[in-house]
Amino acid sequence: MIKRITMFLALLTVFTPVLAASSLEREIKNDFKQFDGRVGVFAKNLNTGRTLEFNQDEIFPTASTSKLVVALATYRYLYPQAGSEKASQYDQQIELMMTVSDNNTFQELLDEMDANQQDVLAKTVKDLKLRKTQIHNQDAFQKYQYHSVTTPYEMGKVFEKIYTGKYLNQSKSGQLKYELANTIYNDEIPRYMQTPVFHKVGELDEVLCDVGVVQDGHDPILISFFTTAADHTYSSNFIASESAKIYNALRRK
Repeated sequence: MIKRITMFLALLTVFTPVLAASSLEREIKNDFKQFDGRVGVFAKNLNTGRTLEFNQDEIFPTASTSKLVVALATYRYLYPQAGSEKASQYDQQIELMMTVSDNNTFQELLDEMDANQQDVLAKTVKDLKLRKTQIHNQDAFQKYQYHSVTTPYEMGKVFEKIYTGKYLNQSKSGQLKYELANTIYNDEIPRYMQTPVFHKVGELDEVLCDVGVVQDGHDPILISFFTTAADHTYSSNFIASESAKIYNALRRK
């Protein structure tokens, strides 16, 4: 009996397909190693589950990608208790955060949370099972000198929840996706794409990041891309060109 099990396992090893890295994926990884700064990426074909990763668990400042978590917290915990006028205000604030990355409305929501429901951001982070992400957090500032930090993998996880509608109801998920597809910023992930991109860019000091989903109607490709470098033009060009390569490496032809 033991001999038969051993033979079965040996055959299973022989016939189990192994997805070897393509030459394009190897080229992308080499590009990452040559980047003049710090780079972290998590990318995933949301249909096949195939991933491409590089420093995906390293801590980076969120920059404005933190607005995604604030939007989720608002819709999950503040919106259900709001009257119609207040709910309309939340919708307008979140639309401004998603489409033009408005900092004033972002701060208004943070101030409201601080005054009335200080735990909603922590609750949202816990809901999403984010281990390293901290949003509007004093402990993060003391440790990293930024109030909000995340990893490429975890912010990718946040965006996947938005895209797949697995955290909010269908209406609010659809509303967020519409806004993220109509942002005014198109220099990073969307630059070389000839297909719709839902995304949220962030820029702060030496940080430039973009997280989103490229949707060609066949395979949605999630890309969470974080960089730190002195030259934002250099970082922007790098994110744009490498995102196009990542899309081509992960999508099914």
